[in-house]
Amino acid sequence: MKIQTALGLFACSALVPATGIAQARDSVNLPNIVVSATKTPSDKSKLGVPVTVISGAELRAKGITRVVDALRETPGISIVQNGSVGSVSSIFLRGGESRYTKVLLDGVPLNAPGGYIDLSHLTTDNIERIEIVRGPSSVVHGADAVAGVVQIFTRTGGGSARSTASARTGSLGTREVELSTSGLAGTTAYALGGGFHSTEGLHAFNNEYKNGTVSGSLSLPVENVANFRLVSRYTTAEYHYPTDYTGAPVDTNSYRVQHRLISTIQADRDLGANVRAVVSAGGNDLRDLTEDIQVPFGTKTRLNVASRSVVFRRFADARVTTDLSRGANFTVGAAYQREREAAANLKRPLNGTWSETSAFRAARTNAAFYSELLGTPYEKVSYTLSERLDRNSDFGNFETHSAAVSIQALRTTRVRASFGTAFNAPAFAQLRATLYTTANPDLDPERSSTWQVGVEQSLMSGVAIAATLFRQRYSQMIQYVSGGPPTFMGSYSNLSAATANGSELELTVDPSVWNAALRGVVVSGNYSEVRPRVASLNGSYAGSLKVGDALIRRPTHSANLSTSVSRRRWDLSAVVNRVGRRPDVDFSKFPSPTVTLDAYTRIDLAGSIGLQSVRLGNWAATLRAENATGATYEDVVGFRAPGRLVFVGLRWGSQQR
Repeated sequence: MKIQTALGLFACSALVPATGIAQARDSVNLPNIVVSATKTPSDKSKLGVPVTVISGAELRAKGITRVVDALRETPGISIVQNGSVGSVSSIFLRGGESRYTKVLLDGVPLNAPGGYIDLSHLTTDNIERIEIVRGPSSVVHGADAVAGVVQIFTRTGGGSARSTASARTGSLGTREVELSTSGLAGTTAYALGGGFHSTEGLHAFNNEYKNGTVSGSLSLPVENVANFRLVSRYTTAEYHYPTDYTGAPVDTNSYRVQHRLISTIQADRDLGANVRAVVSAGGNDLRDLTEDIQVPFGTKTRLNVASRSVVFRRFADARVTTDLSRGANFTVGAAYQREREAAANLKRPLNGTWSETSAFRAARTNAAFYSELLGTPYEKVSYTLSERLDRNSDFGNFETHSAAVSIQALRTTRVRASFGTAFNAPAFAQLRATLYTTANPDLDPERSSTWQVGVEQSLMSGVAIAATLFRQRYSQMIQYVSGGPPTFMGSYSNLSAATANGSELELTVDPSVWNAALRGVVVSGNYSEVRPRVASLNGSYAGSLKVGDALIRRPTHSANLSTSVSRRRWDLSAVVNRVGRRPDVDFSKFPSPTVTLDAYTRIDLAGSIGLQSVRLGNWAATLRAENATGATYEDVVGFRAPGRLVFVGLRWGSQQR
């Protein structure tokens, strides 16, 4: 279905029940409270793991409209985009595989079964904040949270009624419009927002991209029953790609359409003075269509070929938290999830009837039981102990656990340490037979164990640094095994282990504490060093990797420097992103050699200025320049990244009452 038709569904999803994160309500107006690292909201300063929080206000000030661009500035994260806007965009966190980062939106997992995640269609429309937890999080979020978690929260509403609108245009024929409204109706807080984004793309033909997103939330207390929150988000996107697997533009009609509907509902209630219960349920429906026109070898007949896939996820979670003595609380809970995937390859003569050439269908369930103990036995000491058991219909039982401690060692020094285990569930197509592979029902989940230590130090008034050292080991890693005659059909097997060890350094500077004239000036920076390497190989491994080889598309060194200035009528920001050399595989040659991608520096600039002569609300002119110096680079061999992109626009906000 083309996106023009799909947009007809756009408005229908705004009030579908949804909410994800069980504690999203608690984060409102509490900027130091983090809800992604533990099962109960926790003060960021008392956590034993590093967490980065990006506010929606910061995203809007920098003119960022795509989540992948927001994540580029986070320590330990590498973003890999296959060319133009809308192309497949993967995340590598701390050197782990791209399937090792769990991405959630309002508590709803976005990863496909097996951990695969494409961030290309995630926009910042109606986003309140993003939390990034670095370190294993399966004990909190289950499968896929091996290297860490990215949690995206939509706006919660409340307060005075307010509406905003923005529009901008610029390079590559880009056109973008965003609308939002929020407020309080009686005791019900509401927020509704959406946007439309389009571009003509990098290539001269068949490279346009369109994205329409709408999301909404309702928070309402029902007296003597519970506090309820409903959230929904619907996205439809269409990407046209002329490139083949080598990056060469050769196709005039291939395209991909995706529809995703996320919906959740949460209820929480105090059962007593020290006991609180939280129940949540929801789903994630993803529909994909890839279509092309081809001429089979040896014929002159033009055929429509297509691949369709549907992935459904339904989940429910219930837990009870009890406050104990000495600043501790204990949580016990259970979760249930059902995943279902159906895919089919089809063909037809042009304007003819579709026929199915192959099909794949699979489903599984997962039940989990968990407990968590958080405490502050002394004023300067906090700890977290967690345990989880997952019972999966595909691979049986899997246990994960974690322990973390945070100590205020000196008045200006905090030390933290943690250890945790995690797992990644095999994908359906790895366990079961497909058109191209044979089944391996004996696959084990991929495993990891990680320890990390860190220190946060205030060097002087307004200047703080944080340093983290981490050691990660991944085992039972799943890889493809080529098949032999007569069918030459391959399969998947647990073949290797890897390590990803490294360090992170973060700096924040607030010069306003030295001089009041510098109020609104913020400087931050970070540096990451990570060395993902093959640690061992199973005797049956027959690929090209050797023990000690670096894992592809992950830089050893990366760094970011961000500066922003905010005044009453204007604001400016500049972000410098440095990505070091990294290995990749050149699939345009046979046998495919390993090559080294050059390091690059990308500079993004943004700003806005208020328009005082305009009435009926607050108006501002906006400007954003991505890759302002026009640096030439590739995230993937053969797929050129966009050069300099410049966008100009207008932003409007209603007068608050």
